[in-house]
Amino acid sequence: MELRKINILFTGISGKDTALNPLINSDKVSFIHFPTIEIGKSNLSIADKNKLKFAESYDFIIFTSTNAVKYFLLDYGNDLNNLTRKTKIVAIGKKTASTLIDKQIDVDFIPHNSSSQNLKEILTVNLVKNKSILIPCSRLSKDDLSVSLEAKGAMVDFIVVYENKIPENIPTELMQKVLKLEIDMFIFTSPSTFYNFISIFEITESPNYFFNKIIASIGPVTTETIKKHNLKVNIEPSEYNLKSLTEEILNYYKLN
Repeated sequence: MELRKINILFTGISGKDTALNPLINSDKVSFIHFPTIEIGKSNLSIADKNKLKFAESYDFIIFTSTNAVKYFLLDYGNDLNNLTRKTKIVAIGKKTASTLIDKQIDVDFIPHNSSSQNLKEILTVNLVKNKSILIPCSRLSKDDLSVSLEAKGAMVDFIVVYENKIPENIPTELMQKVLKLEIDMFIFTSPSTFYNFISIFEITESPNYFFNKIIASIGPVTTETIKKHNLKVNIEPSEYNLKSLTEEILNYYKLN
């Protein structure tokens, strides 16, 4: 008897990321892309727009994601060459750094892991004391980074430049497919993908819904969120990116 395929549900925005190809192309996997977030521009106050427009006045700018770069640039009004003359640019994650470099913006610091926790260790008191720091981010971003930097004597502006929203038009057939299928593994790439999945399917008892299911998390912040719902995270890569997460999943199911 032929064994059925492993049903893996991916909740991130892009199901076409090349890092996912080993799963998408595996003849042993049925890969279901169910995006639980969509990104939109925030409505900024005039004061925040002005801070972004003249961002080169800051000593540091910390970009936490590719979306932070994208939506920051929509409001930055000056020559990009001005941005790096005085300001140190920090990128969390290789993809964020690549996005900046593609825009001809030099990057000064990249934590070895895609983690704000690692960044806290890099940006020491001696480096940031009495320095001004801009963090363009999403509404769901945790403010623990800015709190940590302020405790070291930095002056931090934490500006929400984009929103993580639940998609407005989820196809009915996709909803029905997820409801009917026996999902073996759920992949969550951010706290918002997890929160939104629970909201979309109106899950009130997470331990019951995810009983005997494998949960893969992209990193510790997402893992922490999932564990707060009394759930076990089975897979978390040592490097917090999609490529490493895919490799861990392949190892888990012995697909490589």
